[in-house]
Amino acid sequence: MINLMYLVLTALLALNVSAEILHAFHVVNAGLTVSSEAISSKNTETFGAFDEQYKNDPKRTGPFLDKAKKAKQLSDEMYTTIEDLQREMISVSGGITDKESGANLDVKSMAVSDLMKKGELFDDRNLEVSTNLMINKGKGDELKVKINKLRTDLLGLVDNAQDKKNLESQLPIIAVDPTEKTDGVVKSWTVTNFEMVPTIAALTLLNKYQNDVRNSEDLIVQYLFKQVNAKSVVVDKIQAKVIAPTSYVMAGQEYKADIFVAAYSSTVDPEIYLGTLNYNIAKKDADGNFMELTDNPVSGGRTIPVAGGMGRYSTVAGGEGIQKYSGAVMVKGPDGKPRYYPFESEYQTAKGSAVVSSDNLNIIYAGIPNPFSVSVPGFPGDRVSASATQGSFTRSGSGKFSAVMPASLVNQKVNINVSVQLEGGSRQIGSQEFVVKRIPDPIAAINGTITEGDIPTSTLRAVPGIGAILKDFYFQGVRFDVTSFECVYIPKRQDPRIEQNSGAKFNSRIAQFIQGCKPGDQIIFRKIRAMGPDKTSRNLSSIPLQIK
Repeated sequence: MINLMYLVLTALLALNVSAEILHAFHVVNAGLTVSSEAISSKNTETFGAFDEQYKNDPKRTGPFLDKAKKAKQLSDEMYTTIEDLQREMISVSGGITDKESGANLDVKSMAVSDLMKKGELFDDRNLEVSTNLMINKGKGDELKVKINKLRTDLLGLVDNAQDKKNLESQLPIIAVDPTEKTDGVVKSWTVTNFEMVPTIAALTLLNKYQNDVRNSEDLIVQYLFKQVNAKSVVVDKIQAKVIAPTSYVMAGQEYKADIFVAAYSSTVDPEIYLGTLNYNIAKKDADGNFMELTDNPVSGGRTIPVAGGMGRYSTVAGGEGIQKYSGAVMVKGPDGKPRYYPFESEYQTAKGSAVVSSDNLNIIYAGIPNPFSVSVPGFPGDRVSASATQGSFTRSGSGKFSAVMPASLVNQKVNINVSVQLEGGSRQIGSQEFVVKRIPDPIAAINGTITEGDIPTSTLRAVPGIGAILKDFYFQGVRFDVTSFECVYIPKRQDPRIEQNSGAKFNSRIAQFIQGCKPGDQIIFRKIRAMGPDKTSRNLSSIPLQIK
C-alpha cells in the first residue's frame, strides 16, 4: 500500500510541486520507515526460532541457518549502501535541523530514519540534488546494478528450481528500465526515478528500496526456515524398538542389538513395496545407508498390509541358508509429495530335524567313506563345520560329511569336532567320540550263495571263479576281491589233486578239474584269501563241495 502511494505521488509530482504533495511524501516516507522496522522485527524473531531449532538439531538446521545468515549479510550491506546515499543527499541539499532547537544535526550521528523523525530537511523541494548525485555522478546506475545483484544473490541461496521460480515472482527487490515512453522517449531507470525530483521524493524512493530489501530478506529467510522441516514427516507415535541380528545365541556367544526410538504416524499409513531394488535409483551414502528418494526404486513388486502406521510382512520359509528380501517405504511429506526409503534385509532358514543316535554304536569303519549328517539347531547347514582328530573328514554337501579312516587306526578312538560360523568367527559347539573298526570278514562263495554242500556239475561249470560276499553289512557297495586260493580235487576212488590259484578266476588247470568232474567227486576250495577297501588281507573259510 505504501509503495502504491509513492507511485501516485510521483505521478502528481510531474504536474505540480506543491506543499501538499511534499507533505504527502513525508507521510509516505514515515510509513515506509514503520513498515521496514516491523519487517526487521519479524526477521529477528525468525532468526531466534532458527537458533532454537539449531540447538535441537544442528546437523539438519546448520546448512539452512548458514544461508539465512548470508541473506541477512547481503541485505544489511545493501541497506547500508542506500543509507549512505540518503545521508549524502541530505548533506548536499543543505542538511537537516532539529525540530525543537533549530540546530543542525550531524547526518552521521544516527540512523536516517531517526534523523527524519527528529529533524526537518533544510530544502526538501530541491530539484537539482538528486539529479546531480544520481544521474550526473552515476550513483543511480551503480545503485541499480547493486540492487539487481542483491536479487540474484538472494535467489542463489535457493537450490530447488521450482521454488526459485516461485520466489522470483514474489521478491520485490528489483530495478529495471521502463519499456514505455515518457515525453516521447524511453528513459532509463535512473532518469525515471531521480531526474528533477525533490529531495524528499528521492529520499522516499530510497527508503522504499530499503523496505524492498527487508521484505526480500524476510521472504528468503522464511523460506529457508521452512526448509529445515520441509521433508520431515509428521508423526504422533513414538516407540522404543530393539533390533538384533539374531535372537538365538549360545552360551558364551556375544549378543548384540540396536536399541532406538521409532516414530510413526498412526493416522497416515505409509505404502510398503516389496521387490527388487533398482540400484541406479537406490543409492547409499558414505555410511552405507540408503538415501531418501523421490522416485520409487522398486521394480514391479507388491505391497504388503499396513495397520497403525506399521507394515506386516510374513512369508513361508523355504530352502536352507540366507534368504534376502528388499523394498521401499513410501510416505508423503508435508508438501504432499511422495518420498521413498529403500530397505534390505535377510533371514536364515534351516530344515527342522531330529537327531537320534545310539551310544553303543559310535563306530567308523576303516577304509571306506562313512557318511555323516552334522547339524546344529538354529544354524543352516552351510554355516556348520566339522573335523576329525585323525584321518580324513570332508564336506560333501550342506550339513553332509564323509569320514575315511586308514586301517592303521583300527580299534583307536577318533573325535569329531563340530563348530559354527558366527559374526565374529568360528566357534566350537561340541565333540563326539567314535571308535575305528575293521570291516567284517566276507564269506567265500560259489555263484554268490553256495558256501558248502552238494552242487550240480552244470552249476559249477557255469561259475568262472570264487567270490567274497559281505552279509548283513550296513554299507552298500563295499567290495572284497579274492586274491588267491588252493583247489583240492578228489575224484571218486582216486588220489587227490592240488592246484594253487592266483586271483578269483579259475585258472586253466582248475577249469579242467571242473570240466572233468563227475557225480561222487569232491572239490574243496581252501586257503582262500581276499582283500577289501582297507587294503588288509583276509583269510576266508573253505568251500567243501560234493559233485552230484
